[in-house]
Amino acid sequence: MMIRQAGCLGLFMALMVTAVSVPVPAQQSTVSTARGSDSTRYGYWWKRERIEAEEDPKYPELGPPPSEAALQAMHPEQVEELISKYRKNALWRMSPETVTWYFQLQDYARRKARAFMNVTEFVMLSNPDLNMQTVYPTNPSGQAARVAQRTQDIGLRLTRERGNAALVMLAKEGCEYCEAQRPILKMFQERYGWDVRELDIDRVPGAKERFGTDFTPTTLIIFRDRPDWMPVALGVETLERVEEGAYRALRFINKEVDPDQFTLQGFQDGGLYDPQKRKP
Repeated sequence: MMIRQAGCLGLFMALMVTAVSVPVPAQQSTVSTARGSDSTRYGYWWKRERIEAEEDPKYPELGPPPSEAALQAMHPEQVEELISKYRKNALWRMSPETVTWYFQLQDYARRKARAFMNVTEFVMLSNPDLNMQTVYPTNPSGQAARVAQRTQDIGLRLTRERGNAALVMLAKEGCEYCEAQRPILKMFQERYGWDVRELDIDRVPGAKERFGTDFTPTTLIIFRDRPDWMPVALGVETLERVEEGAYRALRFINKEVDPDQFTLQGFQDGGLYDPQKRKP
């Protein structure tokens, strides 16, 4: 009886050894891969330590930004460059700390800009010759006054010159834009009493050569007592643009302005809009 029990025990032990030495089935390795590959397993149980990536010297880790006093001593270009670095660092690291540092620099820049604006306001009130509000007000009342001044200046000049100059529209048969420009020139004639004529460049010999163009409609200003002429409008233009063109041509041909002053009006000569203004 004892021999039979020993035999059973020996057989049981042999089966246990065999079971332990059986290879792991292929599907078990698939399960372990699904849980995570060896390259992502770190810590005590896998007997491996995580290896951190080496810091790129081109993008070093940034610490807290400089103090307020240090920022005040920096040139604006240095501050701008610093803000750019901290913005990129915050986007890269994306931590509460790095984002806070970036906005601390932004807060400094915002306060600096506000200070500059305040000083600018003070300087403008003390120096009217630098303040554009004196010549181009932005409020409704000022805008209305500016437009009235402009309209009066142009109107008086064009009315005064009606006996000395005339408008000529270069046209040709089949020109649809010429049809659209005719009523506009008629309004100009009725408002200022100017002589307004039309010239067909295909029928008048030498017209293209004399005026140096075959584009229609081209509106020109000519003079009664001299051969000078100048374009005042190309294509279909509004009455306001024709008025401006005639006014500017009168001032230029009479040598009241140079090309770099071409758009100036009489009341703007020597003012903030005048490129040739010279400070004493």
